[in-house]
Amino acid sequence: MATERKIYDKFRIFGIPISYCDTKQALEFVGKSIKNKETNSIFTPCLESLALYNTNDVFAEASDNVDLSIVDGITLVIMSKFTKYPLHERITGATFVVEIIREFNETAKFFVVGSKPENLDIAFAKLHKDFPNMKGIEYYSPPFYKGSFPQEEVDIVIKKINESNANVVFFALGAPKQEMLIQAVKQHVKANILMSCGGTFEFIGGVVQRAPRRIQKMGLEWAFRIYSEPNRMIKRYAWQAKVFFIVVFKSIFGIKRKKLPSLNNNS
Repeated sequence: MATERKIYDKFRIFGIPISYCDTKQALEFVGKSIKNKETNSIFTPCLESLALYNTNDVFAEASDNVDLSIVDGITLVIMSKFTKYPLHERITGATFVVEIIREFNETAKFFVVGSKPENLDIAFAKLHKDFPNMKGIEYYSPPFYKGSFPQEEVDIVIKKINESNANVVFFALGAPKQEMLIQAVKQHVKANILMSCGGTFEFIGGVVQRAPRRIQKMGLEWAFRIYSEPNRMIKRYAWQAKVFFIVVFKSIFGIKRKKLPSLNNNS
């Protein structure tokens, strides 16, 4: 008998774990985490995440341990149709952050780790205008480190989060740093949700222009980003495509890969 699909069950697409849920159910997950005073992590995987999963062991370990993994990339949504868990929608991290703030702004406190102070000041001003009754939102922008954060900086982040008494913490550092940092602090903070969100607050503040909604719905946001930042994005997407095709090639021809840990689905 085929296994019954359950909301929040995890499955894999070329290794990376994905959670079976839609936007409403993901918001319910956030609400339950806050209500039950749990500490849960949320990642927003896209094609870049798939490439990182297959090339970065620390990122892979963090992804294997995430509590909710909502698909940001349209490519992963399409690939899910060939699994037992076909996803019905793409949940972009940038949109979901705003949905969380919209849903919980009067009852929860927010904290941002990452981005630049000047960009966050602009984004926060817009959020306070849109949500005048927002309970509170603060930030800490750590200095730039090449590679992972040293332990002393991890300790500072833990202290800042706990002092803020935030319920929801957004990590705006870009992959793989944000996911690795979430993994490092999760057991030491009181916050209920730790979510990776990349450049979301640059989009919110209008510092970086996001693709028009029509292009987003078509799944062509990547093309808009190449048009907007060709020098940076062409190199980035070329690397992702190269790793993706290598992973697909190995899968088709049955080339052995590392053994993946089992996914803990609630039954």
